[in-house]
This record gives sequence, structure tokens and C-alpha cells, in this order.
Amino acid sequence: MSAEPTVQERVDGTAIAVLFRNVLVKYFTRKCGSAAEAEDLAQDVLERVLRYAHCESPEQAKAYIFKVAVNRWRDHHRLTWRRGAAVEWDDTAEFARIEETSPERVLSSEQELHRVVAALQELRERTRDVFMLDRLEHMKHGEIAEIFGISVSAVEKHVAKAVAHLARRTPARS
Repeated sequence: MSAEPTVQERVDGTAIAVLFRNVLVKYFTRKCGSAAEAEDLAQDVLERVLRYAHCESPEQAKAYIFKVAVNRWRDHHRLTWRRGAAVEWDDTAEFARIEETSPERVLSSEQELHRVVAALQELRERTRDVFMLDRLEHMKHGEIAEIFGISVSAVEKHVAKAVAHLARRTPARS
């Protein structure tokens, strides 16, 4: 029988769950502010990973877990918004003057976005993932280091490498 092995056969699912549960709970707690909700979201991520992932190594499992976590948070956030959850309003925020959106400005922004995405795709996967967790998910360097099993210094080097690459590939607008 050549049945495809499950995640548990390829990567020990219990070890993965134990290893990443606390990190996922911290991530979701920081995002939603509720420990109970964070526990539920972390459990959901681990369940999905164990059910659907086909990871050959712990390194693949790590990357997959955090992609699932980011997507799960986005889905949760969208669903909460659709259900009409209270929207937090920051009265102290300064609002910039809203400029008219001209077709030229939209096109320019889209072109710039494509350049940034292309530049990010040129990076090695780990450097890109570290950069995304740092800049988009606002994770602390210590947490990122824990996820990837590297030092905080290595995280800082990955972020610096990504920033330098983006600066070279996407020159600032005048």
C-alpha cells in the first residue's frame, strides 16, 4: 500500500503542538487582547496544521504553522468585523488631509506595490518570513527568534538584510 503518510508519521504532531502552542497563544493574545480567545485561535491553528499539513521536517512545519496563524487571524478579524463587532476609535489620532485619488496616483501606488512584492520574493524564504513577522505582525525579535530557533542577533540581521534589499530595489519616491 502506498498510502501517503500523515503529518504525525512525518513530523511528530504532539511535539509540534507542545513547541508552538505558547508562541501561538502569545501571538493571538497580543492581536486580540483576550487570553481565552487566543487559546481558541491557537488550538484551531494547531488542529488545522495537524489535520492538513504534509510537512517533511520541523522547519517546514514551523513555516506552515505561522502562515496558518496569520491567515486564521485575518479570517477571525474579518468575521468579527462582518458580525458588527464594536469598532475602536482613537480620538487622539491626527488625521492627514485626504487627497483626491487620481487615476495616476492609483497606478503609481499599484506599480510601487508590485515592485515591493517582487523585491520581497527575491529574498530567501527565512529572511522574508522574519521580515514579515517583524514589520507586518509587529512581533518582538525574541519571539521571532524562538519561532525559528535562531538568536535575536540573527533575527536582527535578517531584518536588516531585508530592509537593505528593499531600499536598493524600491527607491523612495520624491
